[in-house]
Amino acid sequence: MTKKIVIEPVTRVEGHGKVTVHLDDKGNVDKARLHVTQVRGFEKFCEGRLFWEMPVITPRICGICPVSHHLASAKAGDVILGVELTPTAKMLRRLIHMAQLVQSHALHFFYLASPDFLFGMDADPAKRNIMGIIAEMPEIAKKGIRIRVFGQRIIEMLGDKRIHPNAAIPGGMNKALAPDKRDEILSQVDDIIADCQFAVGLIKDYYAQHSEETNSFANLDTGYLGLVDNNGNVEYYDGKLRLKDSSGSTLEDKVSPENYLSIIEEKVEDWSYLKFPYYKKLGYPDGIYRVGPLGRLNVADGCSTPLANKEFSSFKKLGRTGVVPGSLYYH
Repeated sequence: MTKKIVIEPVTRVEGHGKVTVHLDDKGNVDKARLHVTQVRGFEKFCEGRLFWEMPVITPRICGICPVSHHLASAKAGDVILGVELTPTAKMLRRLIHMAQLVQSHALHFFYLASPDFLFGMDADPAKRNIMGIIAEMPEIAKKGIRIRVFGQRIIEMLGDKRIHPNAAIPGGMNKALAPDKRDEILSQVDDIIADCQFAVGLIKDYYAQHSEETNSFANLDTGYLGLVDNNGNVEYYDGKLRLKDSSGSTLEDKVSPENYLSIIEEKVEDWSYLKFPYYKKLGYPDGIYRVGPLGRLNVADGCSTPLANKEFSSFKKLGRTGVVPGSLYYH
């Protein structure tokens, strides 16, 4: 007799989902599936829109990372217009994008992930959440909130709103950064860097104390995809695509983002609204790859700032073949 275990809804993710675990007649896991249950209709209802409307429409894909979608659609508009941005506009876009990364990663790390490793995976779910962190570890909670507020404040400065900002337009930006706002950011930078270093230390301590679990949990062989600059450093706003396989060998390099369909195709499964991208030359499912923080670090040769590059060097030592496969290392 086969059996199906259903977990619904799955919380503490950016949206919601469902998990089904299918067991065979011996009670062993036959397959496990994460179902993305939201209908993803953006591609269809954007057809026929005026292109300068897209930087306002596209961010509605997500309330957690709207700046990323906002800038991607503005960059597409730049290409349509055939214009080169001014150096100031480029720097302002990079600033708001880095602010997005700061607040989004702080949300993930402190609000969604930290309760599991600070309280332990087996702790009472009633306590194992951000409210439990605030109650029992208020100083840690304050650091997480402060980092997130810092990022959101910069987004608000440049885009008038912390969520779904109106900042980038095809061809540039629609406002400057006032000197007083610039000074406000600079006055907080040192404290925020210290808080981020505290967070890095927190997760490194956890890895050191739970090395076997860290290295084995969701450790799977996949490819990795990310953006790198001309020197092979991690890149977030611009750059070229680099794809590596599970052994660390480079499969594709210096691919212009607008040519992504030359190396990537999408598979549709009948049990999820999510599409499943894969590397064309390997097919599906052999060509599946991971992106995000783990993907970026695994494909890159370094980071372009000293403190980040120091931590990057430590991270790279965790992998035997140049890539780090354990999913817990996404943190």
